[in-house]
Formats: sequence, C-alpha cells, structure tokens
Amino acid sequence: MKISIVSYLNSVPLVYGIQHSEALKNYIVSLDVPAVGAAKLAAGESDIALVPVGAFPKPGEVQWVGNHCIGVEGPVRTVCLFSEVPLQNIRRVFLDPHSRTSVQLIRILAREYWKLDWEFVPATEGFEYTEIKEDSAGVCIGDKVFGIENRYPYCYDLAREWISFSKLPFVFAAWAVKNPIDPTIIRLLDIAQEEGIKAIPDIARDWSMKVSLPEFEIRDYLTRNISYQFTKEKKAGMDRFFSLIQNQS
Repeated sequence: MKISIVSYLNSVPLVYGIQHSEALKNYIVSLDVPAVGAAKLAAGESDIALVPVGAFPKPGEVQWVGNHCIGVEGPVRTVCLFSEVPLQNIRRVFLDPHSRTSVQLIRILAREYWKLDWEFVPATEGFEYTEIKEDSAGVCIGDKVFGIENRYPYCYDLAREWISFSKLPFVFAAWAVKNPIDPTIIRLLDIAQEEGIKAIPDIARDWSMKVSLPEFEIRDYLTRNISYQFTKEKKAGMDRFFSLIQNQS
C-alpha cells in the first residue's frame, strides 16, 4: 500500500501519527508537495493520498475518504496574497506553482468577492523575493510564508477572505482514492492521525529545533490555524468551492 501525504508543517501531526503507527508500519509513505501528491494519485503511483482538493474538482474524479483533512475555520496564515499595494492597485498576480487549490481560490476571490480583474502569471521558484513589487503581487503557500510574512506591507490571508465571502470553512487538502480501498485501512489511518494530533505538543517542541519558529508559535499554528476534522461544515465549504470552480471553467 502506497500513501502520499503533503509535506508541509500543517500536515506534520498527520504524518507523525501514520509514521508511528504499528498497524501501518509496512506501508510505503512518501512526503510530497501538493501538486506532486495529486499527480501521483492520478497516475496510480499511490493508492491513497492527502491531496489539494482543487486538483480533483469534478464529481467522480476521486472519492474523498476518512475523517481528517487540512482545513481551516479562520485564518490559515500559510496561504496568502502578498503585495506592496492594496488590492485595488494590484494589476498582476504571480501564482505559487505548488498547489492548484490556492490558484483556484485566488481566482474565485478576485472574481466573486473583490470584483477585480487581474493578470495571473505562473511563478517560478524564489518568486516571493523577486516578483512581488510595485503593482505585482504574489500568492505564496506553505512553509515559505513563515519567512516572508512580515516582508510586505499588505498580506491577505486567503482562508480568512474565503470565510468572509462564503460564511463556510475551507478545506485545502483531503484524503482521496481513485479506486476502492479496504475500509479497514481508512479506519487505521484515522486512528493513527488522531494519535498524531494528540502529539502536537511534542511535535512543536521537536520542530522548534528544525525551523526558525519558537515552540509556542508552532503549537498555536497547528491548533489554532489548522483544523483537522473533516466535518460536514468543511465538506459544505468544499462543495461550494467546487461549484465556483465549475462556474469559472
């Protein structure tokens, strides 16, 4: 059994639980950026994957499974639009290549919520330091945001903006399968992830030695910004997101 899971800090509790599970010790677990994890699932290179939901917006492309996700019920902190000027003065937006979900989200917010017509440009590695200037903004995701969140005068948290617009939570990534899978495996994954979530205090302590963030800040991010339960409200938010994607196609 091959499992692919997002490699960012926000998924560390889920990864920790899976990697420390005796029941899952013989499974092959790969840590991937969101776009790679989605490609592996689509190509049959993984049996189950925690993938960006925007990679599979059409009904029936995948089956969404399990009781956990990378979701938010407030600001997410690590998916943001950065700029030197306010929204109405932005003309061009560079898009982080690592997640299709964030790309779709910014397009939806610009069209449906802010009513702004921007030029969207695919970005390359390192764009967060070179391309965000004057009337050019950038959507940045993942752990790179920790290093630049105070670099620019304007920062728009896309999860906060989505919730203000839709009045629903947002799901950035969820577990998906292309082919039917033994329900026992899903239950084992759920149990393992619950154990990982319980271990967040230990995870925060360990990760504070690996990244340039204090222990309390990592703990707050994993408990206050990220919400792991795949609730009916989050599923409603995901369905709303999918419907808006179809509208812009």
